Amino acid sequence: MLAFWAKFIIYPLLGSFLGYTTNWIAITLLFRPKKKIMGIQGILEKRKPEIAKKTASVIREYLLNTEELKKIVDKEKVKNSVDQLIEKSLTALPNTGKKIISKGLREIIYLYFFDKDGFIKSDILQLALSDSDLEKIIEEKIMNYELQEIEEIVKKASGPEISFILLSGAVIGFIVGLIEAFLPI
Repeated sequence: MLAFWAKFIIYPLLGSFLGYTTNWIAITLLFRPKKKIMGIQGILEKRKPEIAKKTASVIREYLLNTEELKKIVDKEKVKNSVDQLIEKSLTALPNTGKKIISKGLREIIYLYFFDKDGFIKSDILQLALSDSDLEKIIEEKIMNYELQEIEEIVKKASGPEISFILLSGAVIGFIVGLIEAFLPI
């Protein structure tokens, strides 16, 4: 009789342990082993160039591209910077023609550099930094990180999610173990 009830404790606990452990192994295999051992190597180390390229592409396509940069550039700061640059550049001129030239330069710059909403024109921004340049910068940044640093970044960014994955494995394993306990032998 004790053996009959023991399986309702042992199977779920064993299932929880196995579910947690398999998820922990899967997450660990993302980063380790750093060097190939018996043909096994952490996926991030093994495929770092591909992952960096794909990550940079996704970031550029969905998160940070010249269109998004255009939106976040502070229009007023740019206009103030243009005004200061013009004033600084025209300091050597006599005051009589300075005001006219200054106004003309501002109007030309505003006309050619800014759209009707006051944002920097896309083609101007593309000349300074293209989407492919942005993608290359992101890819290089990722490639320059050591694997340990990438692991720390991933853990910082997804700490609660990793814990949830581990806990989910334990819960699912517990449920499977409980089902197993109810199955006839």
